[in-house]
Amino acid sequence: MQDSVTTTFQDQSITVKELTVKQVRELFERLKNEPSLFIDDLIDQPVPALAISESTGISLEQLDAAKPSEVVALCGEVVKVNPSLASMISRRIEAAERLEQAILSAKSLTAPSVS
Repeated sequence: MQDSVTTTFQDQSITVKELTVKQVRELFERLKNEPSLFIDDLIDQPVPALAISESTGISLEQLDAAKPSEVVALCGEVVKVNPSLASMISRRIEAAERLEQAILSAKSLTAPSVS
């Protein structure tokens, strides 16, 4: 049985469900193949709008029509119910940042010196 909480979003009662491992895997496949969403840049939260939609059943169009403060509050509920997902995303971001720094460092070591 999945963990879930009930919350309110735009005056509607919404159930926020824990995503299964399969749902998370499919979510990452979709994220890899679809362009980034404006809403993700705007709200800058630990989980993407696609995860909010998947966890709540609220369409991306509904999220897009909502106030940022409403989406941020809903995101907090999604993170509470899906802490493993939020942690995984955080670890992947940290790994990508370390990799980027290693690449930049390697490039600076192999760049021809100007004499």
